[in-house]
Amino acid sequence: MVGLDTNVLIRHIVQKHLPRQSLPEAAVSKAEIIFEVNESPEGGYEARALGHSIFTQGNEWAELKTMAREAVLCHFAEDNAPRVIRLHLVREEAIAV
Repeated sequence: MVGLDTNVLIRHIVQKHLPRQSLPEAAVSKAEIIFEVNESPEGGYEARALGHSIFTQGNEWAELKTMAREAVLCHFAEDNAPRVIRLHLVREEAIAV
C-alpha cells in the first residue's frame, strides 16, 4: 500500500475490523469517496457514490470529473468533504460463444 494517504490507509484498516455503521461519518468522509461509474445507454457516463446518496452524470470523462467534484461539495459541508474522489469505471460486455 505504498503511496496511499495516511487517512485512506487508516480507513481501510478500520473498515476491515469494524462495520461501516460504527464509523463516525466525519472519519469516513474525510478520506475519500468512491463513485461507481457506468456508461450511460444514452451516451456519456453515470456515477453513483458508494455509501452516500449522490448521483451525477457527464457527457465526457472530464465533465464527469467536474460534476462529481461539484456533487460532493454540495453533499458535504466544506470542512467535512472527502479529500479524494475515486471514479471506478464498471464496464459490462457480453461475448457470444
